[in-house]
Amino acid sequence: ALNLSSPPRLFDALRKIADDLSADSDPEVLAKCAEFFMQHNQHEKAVHLLSMSNQYDKAVDLCMEHDVLITEDMAERMTPEKNSMDAIARAEILQRMAKLCKKQGSFQLACKKFTQAGDKLKAMKSLLQSGDTEKIIFFAGTARQPDIYVLAGNYLQSLDWHNEPEIMKSIIQFYSKAKAHDKLAAFYDACAQVEIDEYRDYEKAGGALRESLKYLAKAVGTNAESDQRVQNLQQRIGLVESFAGIRKLAKSDPDEMVSVCEKMAEMPDIETAVRIGDIFAQLVEHYAETQNFSEAHRAVETMRRKNIVLTPYVDQALLETIYSAVGQQAPVQEGAPAPGAGVRGGGGGGAAAEEGPREEMGEEIDEEDDN
Repeated sequence: ALNLSSPPRLFDALRKIADDLSADSDPEVLAKCAEFFMQHNQHEKAVHLLSMSNQYDKAVDLCMEHDVLITEDMAERMTPEKNSMDAIARAEILQRMAKLCKKQGSFQLACKKFTQAGDKLKAMKSLLQSGDTEKIIFFAGTARQPDIYVLAGNYLQSLDWHNEPEIMKSIIQFYSKAKAHDKLAAFYDACAQVEIDEYRDYEKAGGALRESLKYLAKAVGTNAESDQRVQNLQQRIGLVESFAGIRKLAKSDPDEMVSVCEKMAEMPDIETAVRIGDIFAQLVEHYAETQNFSEAHRAVETMRRKNIVLTPYVDQALLETIYSAVGQQAPVQEGAPAPGAGVRGGGGGGAAAEEGPREEMGEEIDEEDDN
């Protein structure tokens, strides 16, 4: 049949013959069968036969030329056994196969082939495109390469890490293993901003910023104290920690608390460290608690003049109480009223803020201090 022109009636017969072939069959017969199936666009069958006849290069070429979808079974067939050929040539075949798998969207298969080719960095980059977080964390943990740790940490930061304690823990671990001090500094800075933006907890934000400062100093190295970035961060920490103590000051020395808030509100770059809305919200809360509604009203009106959106800081119920007390109509805020009562802010965070992953961050900071 192989020597005939292969009319249609012989096609099925030849397929049956090919099904009975194995790696122990005559190499010439395998090659001729592969050639026949290539001519008749039966590329998957041809790839199978080429692989059995150890024509791996040709099998990969065929897949690339005709964009044959590589299944996991096909990929294994096209993978030369270790020590069956020159290591460099084998790696080249695996690299080409991996690139094609990646192009076809088979990212985990591409990762496997790149790994077998000895290129763990490309393997990791392929795996990242799969979005399989569990496999990414596992692979990074076994690769033991600093650049792969960093890639994993960067990827995990794109996820909802501040609500997933295990992801947060993995980010810190990967950057720590890579000794990526600049990455750790930036991550703890991001943690601090989450504490401020989502929970208005300046005490925890201060702790995170101190961790950021520690790693930034390591990243800068010698003469860190004279580095502008270090100095700027130290200034931010001072402002954040100062505002974190505002609530305690309100109880012990309310006049001083008001003075500190008013001075902070006038600082030109205050929002690099403290949200100006939180400063005014602290004043509104203080005046409302002491029944000084005229001053509370003045503070709210100052927020409005400064184009500070009220919604994140003062809820509608409190606004109505304040404006009713001064005989005015409360401004209508966009969006739904804030949950709970009173001011959505304050220097020290609050018992109302949810914990969970934020507690994990505190634990991670303690663990890093021990290392």
